[in-house]
Amino acid sequence: MNITPYFNNQAYIVATAAQIKKDFEFSGLTFQFSNDPAHCYNELLYQISPLIADLIDKKFDKLLNLLYRIDIPENKISDLMTSNAFGSLPEAIADLVIRRELLKVVIRRNC
Repeated sequence: MNITPYFNNQAYIVATAAQIKKDFEFSGLTFQFSNDPAHCYNELLYQISPLIADLIDKKFDKLLNLLYRIDIPENKISDLMTSNAFGSLPEAIADLVIRRELLKVVIRRNC
């Protein structure tokens, strides 16, 4: 499913941010989101990337549990760790998180 058109839809992005916040808070992680649709993807990316970087460095098991909760397969994380095509591993994982959570929101609202 192509989720790209939904990146600029404020209702979907706000719902996505809320879902990410809920999942992160379940793991004891918090961040703020301004609901600004013009910068939503970048804001989410740069809000959660440092949290993911901290988990990579200090609590990798907690990161794996969070990603399991969000429903990101371990093999995708393994692929990122070996290829590192995105540049920064925390940003690459954050991108996966945003895309997966947005997909869940789109599916829920359209099915």
